Amino acid sequence: MNMDNYPFSKREKEALNLLMQGKSNKQIAITLGISEHTVEFHLKNIYAKLQVSSRVEAILKLGKSTGTPMAGKPGESAVDRDGEKGDNQDDLKKSGQEAGVFFKKYKFLITIGILLTLLLVLVRSKPTSWEKYERECEYPDEVTVGKMISRSNASGSKVHGQFGTIADSPWPAKFGYVIYKNINIPQVDSLYLQLRYSKNSPDSVPILVYIDDETAPRASIYPKDLQNWDQFIWTEPIYLGKINRGVHSIKISTEGQQYGVADLDKLILTSKIP
Repeated sequence: MNMDNYPFSKREKEALNLLMQGKSNKQIAITLGISEHTVEFHLKNIYAKLQVSSRVEAILKLGKSTGTPMAGKPGESAVDRDGEKGDNQDDLKKSGQEAGVFFKKYKFLITIGILLTLLLVLVRSKPTSWEKYERECEYPDEVTVGKMISRSNASGSKVHGQFGTIADSPWPAKFGYVIYKNINIPQVDSLYLQLRYSKNSPDSVPILVYIDDETAPRASIYPKDLQNWDQFIWTEPIYLGKINRGVHSIKISTEGQQYGVADLDKLILTSKIP
């Protein structure tokens, strides 16, 4: 049984002859002056007429019927071995050469780009050295107790006064808080707070410090009784813990006490102990 026993067209026979020689689709297309898509179309028809599903089966079947030796060993596609594989190797070799020329030409710029990328990654992952954030306390963004009043020795001559009391005799205790928003802080491992205040009441009620909407306070402060609302001191640096990069808020809260817990003058946030 030979090729003439099958109803192949002239073009199919031409393609099949080249196939039996181990030519790739690309080589067949070049030899016949047609597109690879057209080669695939012809091969599909050839497989159907031979009742096979691949070029290997086609070569094996026609090789047995015609006595034509195969270009490769059984189970190995001669086309893959001698044609397409060779083309791929040539393409890979050419691509490698082009890549080598490109790298050699732009070696300096590529190296600088890699170093800058690594530096950016290190800078973003490493906690930032950050000096401080300062703010007058008399202008909170949200408040439920206290009000702005004048104090001659205060920073800016004003404070958020009567914090923790109702502003009317006999000045009973009142729970409440103030919130300072829009504080842009980088990622730091240790955040500290310093608070400037005055106080003329027993030092038995703490001030609680919260970050953002956290339900647990980061710190509690017991202001000292200075026995004078116009005398001011700074707290020692109060450790608030680690904080992630972003825009944050500080909430200062109190249960309240008669005459007030403190007059709040100024706050400082920092990553370094002064």
